[in-house]
Amino acid sequence: MRYLFANCELDTEQRELRCDRETAAVAPQVFDLLNYLIRNRDRVVSKDDLIKAIWKGRSISDAALTTRLNIARKAIGDSGDEQRLIKTLPRRGFRFVGAVEEFSSARAEAEEKAIEGLTLPDKPSIAVLPFKYLSGAPDEDYFADGMTEEITTSLSQTRDFLVIARGSTLAYKTKPFDMVEIGRELGVRYVLEGSVRRAGNKIRVTAQLIETGTAIRVWGAHFDRELTDLFAVQDEVTSGIVGALHPQLLSAEAQSYRRQPPNSLDAWGLVVRGMMVLTTLTKENLNAAADFASRAIAIAPEFGLPHGLRAFALGYRAYTQWGQDWYGDAKQASADMSRALDLQGGDPTALFLVGGASHFMARHRASVGLLERAIELNPNLAMAHGLLAISYASLDRPVEGLAHVETALRLSPRDPLTYLFLAGQALCKFVSGDFQGAMSSAERGLGINPSSSDNHLYMAAALAELGQLERARDQIKRGLRFVPKMTLQVIGRAIETGNTGWARYHAALRKAGLPD
Repeated sequence: MRYLFANCELDTEQRELRCDRETAAVAPQVFDLLNYLIRNRDRVVSKDDLIKAIWKGRSISDAALTTRLNIARKAIGDSGDEQRLIKTLPRRGFRFVGAVEEFSSARAEAEEKAIEGLTLPDKPSIAVLPFKYLSGAPDEDYFADGMTEEITTSLSQTRDFLVIARGSTLAYKTKPFDMVEIGRELGVRYVLEGSVRRAGNKIRVTAQLIETGTAIRVWGAHFDRELTDLFAVQDEVTSGIVGALHPQLLSAEAQSYRRQPPNSLDAWGLVVRGMMVLTTLTKENLNAAADFASRAIAIAPEFGLPHGLRAFALGYRAYTQWGQDWYGDAKQASADMSRALDLQGGDPTALFLVGGASHFMARHRASVGLLERAIELNPNLAMAHGLLAISYASLDRPVEGLAHVETALRLSPRDPLTYLFLAGQALCKFVSGDFQGAMSSAERGLGINPSSSDNHLYMAAALAELGQLERARDQIKRGLRFVPKMTLQVIGRAIETGNTGWARYHAALRKAGLPD
């Protein structure tokens, strides 16, 4: 087994400790001490545990144990003062607290052979290169190492991307590299690289996404934070990077597939194209998304995402009655929802798509469960947070909904679905009685997407409750240009027992002049 941490690698089969790619000479007891602490890093190890495991129960003084621990710390670039890797907990024991990746020797050999001439997988693939620490002493780069570890782990939760294990990218920490060459060596379409700078108690993390085939920068951002709580800052910046990356990667994939002949698209390419057209919910886009999904299902019927995509498109089309047969759309959406969950019920994106379809078809409780599960599997999925807000508002839970809107906007501040996040915010504020706030949020959403019928209707309802009936009727007229078949009867289907907020929304739309 190989344990990778900081700049070091502990190889238990070769019984070698390597730091900065050079072998470090350590005594056998020191090696065993490191090995035991790393293997048991999930708990505090007592002095008795160490004596039993390393010294086989023989008596050893506290001074001798402290000496061995300090030698171990020095060998891996730690110290008794810093204790950033091996921590002493007074009167309790010791614990290895550094980020560690386990890497079996067999796996290492297989990956080393595999990287030669790798072909690109169907899904978008990404490698997170070790972030560079650009300030201070080299032994302070643990924050940058932690960022790399956290981002790799969080991206792996997304499941829409193939994420290369961190062990395969460690070699690029100390050697110069070329993006195109990395793409060839690791078989990845995208590389995320970044750096960390520190000035006093302030820190700046910069990240950029590169398409390896063209070396074009797809996305970039920087995050400035006060370094008060190391782990809290690390978690916050990681969420910001991963949350912003998801829509950017989908967009980059859609652009890449758009350059290909239509008949050459594979199932993943069709799904990506479909998901990107759904970022603007218009009649034409829903029809296109449903068509992309149907073509993907014909190619790969056991692939769950296109069933979820078609359910989302047809569910919204049934709600807006943009199709010729809304009941037929709803029936097909229901079948696709079941099929998507059967095939990929543990995939966050599939759960988001099915959860969205459930919401549009007024199955709000089911929608909440599905979207909560999507977020549990991938806490950085901004679009799930945004849509969950609307479902919460529909069930008279606006406070929870507003919290999820804030999370969505923080995770992906330039998301193509921002107008929909703001629609969720508008409905939450309406249900909570903040009609002025609801009008403001809907207005912001319309500033991003003037064809958003939901924002037109939420704004109309808020204006009606504020007594501004002329402006409310004007918003109804504007909304009906996009959803001419929308009626109070359609809105009324979503009213459930005890759902006073949605009932008030329905009544407000009546005052605003929405047809029966």
